[in-house]
Amino acid sequence: MCAAYAIEPENPLARELNRILCEQIAIATKALATVSRKRLQGVSDAQAALERMAALGHLFAATDPDLAGRAVAQVEAIADGLAPLREHFAQRALFTDLSGGLDTGPVLERVREICETPPVVVIEGREISPKRLAALASRRLEVLVTALDPGLLGTFDRADLRAGLAGSRADCRRHAVRALKSGAGADFGNWARYARFYSCQRQLLGAAEKLDPVETAQSGQLADLLARERELATLSERLRHLVRTRTEAAYQPFIDAIVDRRQVLRLEIETLAELLLDIGAEVGLGESGLTATSVQA
Repeated sequence: MCAAYAIEPENPLARELNRILCEQIAIATKALATVSRKRLQGVSDAQAALERMAALGHLFAATDPDLAGRAVAQVEAIADGLAPLREHFAQRALFTDLSGGLDTGPVLERVREICETPPVVVIEGREISPKRLAALASRRLEVLVTALDPGLLGTFDRADLRAGLAGSRADCRRHAVRALKSGAGADFGNWARYARFYSCQRQLLGAAEKLDPVETAQSGQLADLLARERELATLSERLRHLVRTRTEAAYQPFIDAIVDRRQVLRLEIETLAELLLDIGAEVGLGESGLTATSVQA
């Protein structure tokens, strides 16, 4: 399905943009229909489609910031509503990944329980099941479809989209510099958002603008690494209360596994960022960058 997320150079631009947007809405809606308490893969698939939709909206920021802001805000509001399920799905996978090779026992089982317990989502005083939450997101997508004005997309030409891509790269670079200088988790989370915009936009415009496919793939890899770093940071925060107990030492192997994984990820992120965004000298990688920044669990 992701392969359809690309502009066909021979077709009218407005028709292509409308086709792609409608396809992503259909992908997200179909994925959400599969969600239940035990089946959360659909949330991840829907999130990927929503990210592509937000990236498409953000392309218009250079020429129509109001439209871009409204479009991205609507799509991200739907994604934010699904965030508890998405984070839970990611943390279940992270537990399986990080616990490999660690001794089993009551302590590890306590961590497993925390990672595998579904979140309680309350809306207007009522607890909402994962299936119900996914259905609410689907309805919001239906509203988004009816609000679309097909003629609006026809006002943009290739030069406008090119300008949008350049603007997204600049945004991604700015957040990268800030994150690499500070090493702060919040800055990495903000960077992840703009890296995903830029990655999805490169994929969208790749064939039409003859973009280097290797760099496009690397931009996607960078966005994926940043997403994983954010997932690890969220898991670390969720387990923070464990290290304040008398059994802190018992949890230390799992916490160390999180810290080690984040260190490796950040080195990979640093390398890709320097390669793609040309920021090594600006942030002084190896001095004031990630290699000099300790990662806290």
